[in-house]
Amino acid sequence: MCSLAASSAVADPATSRGWSVLALAYALTLASMAQVGVVAALTLDLAGALGLTAAQIGQGLALFSLPSALLAVPCGALVDRVGARRVLVWSGLAGGLADALAVAGGSPAALYAALLLSGLAFTGISVAAPALLAAAYRGGRQVRAMALWSTYAPAGFALGLVLGAPFAQTGHWVLPLALHGALLGILGLWALALPHLVPARPVQAGGLPDRRAAWRELGLVLRQPGVLRLALAVAVPSAISYGTSLVAPAWLARVHGASMAESATVVAAAKGVAMMLGGLAAGAVLARAGQRRVLFAGLAVAGALAQALLFWPGGSLALATAALFAWLLAFSGLGAVAMAQLPALAQAGAAAGTNRRGTVSGVVGQAISLLSFLAPAIYFGMAGWIGYVLLASGGLALAALALPNVAPREQEQS
Repeated sequence: MCSLAASSAVADPATSRGWSVLALAYALTLASMAQVGVVAALTLDLAGALGLTAAQIGQGLALFSLPSALLAVPCGALVDRVGARRVLVWSGLAGGLADALAVAGGSPAALYAALLLSGLAFTGISVAAPALLAAAYRGGRQVRAMALWSTYAPAGFALGLVLGAPFAQTGHWVLPLALHGALLGILGLWALALPHLVPARPVQAGGLPDRRAAWRELGLVLRQPGVLRLALAVAVPSAISYGTSLVAPAWLARVHGASMAESATVVAAAKGVAMMLGGLAAGAVLARAGQRRVLFAGLAVAGALAQALLFWPGGSLALATAALFAWLLAFSGLGAVAMAQLPALAQAGAAAGTNRRGTVSGVVGQAISLLSFLAPAIYFGMAGWIGYVLLASGGLALAALALPNVAPREQEQS
């Protein structure tokens, strides 16, 4: 995949392309992430059908995160080598195959293998999609596209809950898995209609082979401070959001007397609505924003305050629900501001005729997965609400300090 031509007599298609590329890339990412929500909703059904405990199903879900934690950076290099479209097609079909394996296998081993394959598919989609969007759009369109896409994790989890919950404890757990697999397979095939942005194949002047040159490009990216700072600025709020999602339903049920079903519904509804609204609003603001680090810092402060109100045991369920909604709005804004920096950082310092969109996306994705992999143990190990608040406040302050300063005009030229 290579950079689009900067200017010519014909209008740059990246400045006039419609929103179909964003719609498909976002739908694929949501559907892939929804696997976690579907399995979470069907935990008791799967445990009963396969002779497992609910804890073992939860441990199996960790396999979904494992491929991203290990392979996101190499996957980014693959995207730069073969193109985002191919990776999206392969990954969508692999995700559909994973659901078929879970349905047909009927054993714990088959479920674990399906979750691992689903995680591998998610790795490809979550790395290729932002690289595609960075290449497909320019200027304000690019900012809006990256902002909306950055809401995929909570929104996708909520989609999975919505898909799986109606079938929970009905004996029909196979149906939502089959529907999810069919959806991913269809979207994977539909990805064949995406524009083919030809991958760059960097070759040194001395004739360095493509593969060795690709590894050299990866080394250059990893030595770029702005990329590592961006990875930290995106990954820390993502891990906080993931940990919050894991403990919030049980916390609301225990502290405010709600049932687990009620609290889970509150969390899912807040996620779906807040993330979509937040992503759209953040994209509109970012397209005109000047000081993005100031905006990010303000959202971090708002997010820390929302976390305090969410977990404060002296409040009410209504206050906690409003705080959860506010936290998700702040989180969607944080992700949007940070991910809007990716295209310019991918272009910075790249040799003529090359790009690093996939590699930079892979570095960010791997950082998210590594910290999110640690989040369950950290959050479930917390004893009280003060620990949740201090963790969120410290993490958000660290993310605000880490965010690289990329001026909007650089974003326009990327």
